[in-house]
Amino acid sequence: MTIDYIKKTLSLSFSLAKTQFKLRNEGSYLGIFWYLLDPLAMFLIIFLLSGVLANTDDIKNYPIYLLLGLIMFNFFRQTTINSTNSIVTNAAFIKSMRISSESFVVSSAILSFFSHLFELVILLFFMIFFKISLIGFFLYPTVFLFLFLFSLGASFILASIGVYVNDINNVWSVLINLLWFSTPIFYVISFGSASVINKLNPLFYFVNIAREMVISGSILSIGQVVLTAVLSSVFFLSGLFIFEKSKTKFAELL
Repeated sequence: MTIDYIKKTLSLSFSLAKTQFKLRNEGSYLGIFWYLLDPLAMFLIIFLLSGVLANTDDIKNYPIYLLLGLIMFNFFRQTTINSTNSIVTNAAFIKSMRISSESFVVSSAILSFFSHLFELVILLFFMIFFKISLIGFFLYPTVFLFLFLFSLGASFILASIGVYVNDINNVWSVLINLLWFSTPIFYVISFGSASVINKLNPLFYFVNIAREMVISGSILSIGQVVLTAVLSSVFFLSGLFIFEKSKTKFAELL
């Protein structure tokens, strides 16, 4: 994979994501406000039920704690779900045109990133409202970069499987719900008290580290940087490797 190929793939991916973004909002009365309403509705439901779901009294700045967990998980969920059938739904282009298959997967991640930007606006508003230092907010992109690579790696794997397994979208939709409960979105759990299920869930580390940074304004330690970098790199490179090995058979299988 050459530098020129990577540049063309990224350029095409951005164009595809921009087109999908426009089409998704075309004819909608609320338009981009849907990107704000969805996370806000989920946030309000869980926040109102927080006393039943978990003991939140000891959680500092729980509204920010909850919202940050929601929008990070939402980015991962949207990216991976959109990628499961990204190759199959674009079979006509892959068969008839010399176009990089990677573009369809990467565009799913970029499209989710557009949504994530609107969710970050909500987070910023809440942080200002609750008078929380914004230093951590502006440091958040460092963690998000690792989350983006991790999500993209998982998407490459799911997109590859989707060519062979038609029901991968339904299967992953069930698995993502299980992953939701093993990720500390609405409840608190420290690294020391985490269960085996939590520790095997990479999102557990991304979300917890992001909360330390955004809520407390803490700078990532060397150990945390290494941990997130290794997790994201392993998943990204593994996913890309699997995709590159599989894509040679896409045209004949679609």
